[in-house]
Formats: sequence, structure tokens, C-alpha cells
Amino acid sequence: MSFGKVLKHPLVLMLSIGLGVLFGMYGKNLAIALGAIGDAYLSFFQMTVIPILITAIVSSLGRLMKDKGAQKYIVRIIFVFVLVLTFAAVFGTALGLVGRPGSALGESTTNTLNKIIKTSSQDQNQEMALKSPNLDHSGSKSSLLDFLLQIIPSNIFSSLSSGRILEIVFFSIIFGIAVGFVRDSASTFLLDLATSLLESFQKLINWTMYGLPFGLFFLIGKQIAQVGTEIFLAMIKFIIIFYAGGLVVFLICTAIIWLRSREKNPLKVLKAFIDPIVISIATRNSFAALPSSISSLNKMRFNQNTTNLVLPLGITVLRIGNILYFAFSACFVAQIYGATLSAQSVLLIIVGSLFAGTATAGSSGLLTLPMLGIILDPLGLPVESILVVFMAIDSLIDPMRTLLIVYGNITTTSLISDREVDSGEGES
Repeated sequence: MSFGKVLKHPLVLMLSIGLGVLFGMYGKNLAIALGAIGDAYLSFFQMTVIPILITAIVSSLGRLMKDKGAQKYIVRIIFVFVLVLTFAAVFGTALGLVGRPGSALGESTTNTLNKIIKTSSQDQNQEMALKSPNLDHSGSKSSLLDFLLQIIPSNIFSSLSSGRILEIVFFSIIFGIAVGFVRDSASTFLLDLATSLLESFQKLINWTMYGLPFGLFFLIGKQIAQVGTEIFLAMIKFIIIFYAGGLVVFLICTAIIWLRSREKNPLKVLKAFIDPIVISIATRNSFAALPSSISSLNKMRFNQNTTNLVLPLGITVLRIGNILYFAFSACFVAQIYGATLSAQSVLLIIVGSLFAGTATAGSSGLLTLPMLGIILDPLGLPVESILVVFMAIDSLIDPMRTLLIVYGNITTTSLISDREVDSGEGES
């Protein structure tokens, strides 16, 4: 086995994660100081994400528009997207209602949470850290309206320089459709160029993967060093139930991919997608896992053109982990404040989590948390004071939330994309 393959081996990646955890626990100050190395690697890793996003959508959608059967795929995409969004919202709400993470916490845990909330409401710095420049904090309705209005970029170059993913995706979709409707050799050349650029950027990402064990070590070390034990202990029930629910969704997704791939051994599915799984957990960035997710689906012989179109769209729009998390969190807040959830309130959580989760497109981590107001404000529950509790445990929750976004969209793509059967494989 070559040295390059050793560096990309799953056991090596797991070992680097384990060492990173120990580093963060026993070398806290040094781990935080050297976390800049991990941040630099992550920036290097992310620098091709937007080019891959644009070239993948333009090339795939352009070719899809030239295909006479395009309508079949478009209808299928819309239907599956709506189905998956609804499932995430309903499952998150059910998990909160059945698991009851905000009930029976004990007096000491309740007192700890009350102390943290009262202290944080007077902390100016933490309140400022929660504010996103893309969000209007004058009210949840205004925030949602801004989200809907800002989908269309007034200046695509400004969107590119600011990294506003949703605007870039909208432009790529429109441009890809336009190229697909142009019936001449120039449009074919443009699509071939976009495909070549896509393959070049993916090659660069493959080279970057050789540094993943080292990047993981410093990233994980910094994350662990920044987690406080007090808030972790107070929210342990919340964290455990969320991870248990996430594991259930992960197993459901694995079963769906296994059935769609028609592989005999389900473990082969996990082995095929180990790279995007590890990357999403370690980097906590769904777009960073996009190239490896596309590559893994191609290895499983799902249609490449459909995969290149659906997966970037899905990771942008289908924020499955965020939707599930927001619905679950809303139930938690209602329970710790003793609010009674009627059937109408439950429906509001389901619908609100759909809007809140989708509105996080292009944002990650702490910047997504204020969108909880879309759900909590209509329920009459406090938003600003409770956000700090979620902010404190975000580094623990975000890996699972990101994994659900990535793996859920891989599953969604497998439902939409047809599987290519090579000549050596018989019918099954």
C-alpha cells in the first residue's frame, strides 16, 4: 500500500480524530493556539467548493435541459425534495415529543441552566457573536422575508466574493438552464469546458485529501478544547437523545442507499461513503464534503449527470440536519419552560422548522441559531436568552447535524438518480 493510500485510510483518519480529542483534553491552551493550522487547512480545503458548486450545476443542468427526458427528472427532484424536507421536520418534532429532552432534568441541572441563561442575557459579547450580517434581528417575519427576497442576486460578483451560497446556486441554476436551451455548438463547448473544470477542481480536492489526517488532528483538538464541561453536563440528556435520533436517521439512510445500490453487503455502502462521513463530522461543513460525496456516489454507479446536479442543490436547500435540530430544539425549549404544546403548536413547529432550516442555506454553526426565532416567537417562547445554551454546545451538536445534511442528501440523490449498470453486471 502506497504512503498516499495510508494517509487516506479510514483507520488513519479515525486515529487522527482520537489523538485530536486527547490533544484538546490535555493540551487545551496549545490546542487552541495550534487550531489555526486546522483552520488554514479547512480554508485550503474549501477554496474549490464554490467553483465545484457552479461547474457541477451548470454542466449537469445544461445537459439535463438538452435531454428530452429532463421533465421526468425535474418532477422527481421536486417530489423527493418535498418528501425529505417533511420527513426531517416531522421526525425532529416526534423525537422532541417522545424523547422529552427538556423534562425531568433534575433540580441541579435546572438551576445550572437558569444560571447560564440569566448570566448570558447580560453578556454583550455573546449576543453580538450570535448576530449574522445576513439576518434582520427586528423580528422573525422580517428575517424570513429577507431570506426569500435575497435569493436573487443583484450582483453575482458580489455574491461570489461574499460566498453567499444560495444566491450563487440560484444564478448557476438559471445560467445552466439558459445554456441548455441554446442549441448550437457554442453551448456544447461551454458545457464541455464546465465539465473539464469540474474534473480539475475534483482532482485538486483529491490531492488535498492527503493532508486530511493532520487537518483533522488540529481541528478536533481545537473543538474539544473549546467545549465547557458545565454546560455539557447540564445538556447531556439533550445531546444523547439528539445523537440517538441522528443515529436512527443514519441507519434509515444507509438502508435506503443499500436498496437503491442493489449491493449484497450493506457494509459496502458504509465503506464507499466513509470519506464524506468523516469529512462532514470533522470539518462541520457540509459543502466541504460535497466533492467526496459526488465521487462516492459515482463509485456506487449512480448516474453522474444527475448526481452532479442533485447533490449540490440538495446540500444547499435540503438542510436536513438543521431542520431536524430546530424542531427538536423547539420542543426542548417548550418543555423547560413548561409550555403546553397543542396540536396547532406542534404543526407550527413542523412548518416553522422547514422555513428555519431552509433559511440557513449558506450559513453554518452559530450563524444558524438565530433562525430558531422563526419557530419560538409564534410560540411565545424566549429566543435571545436561550440561544446561549445552544451556542455553548454547538461544537458538540454540529458534527451530527452536518453529517445528517451530507448523508441525508446522499440518500436523497440515490432516490432521484438512476443507477448505471455496467456491461459486466447482469440484471438483478
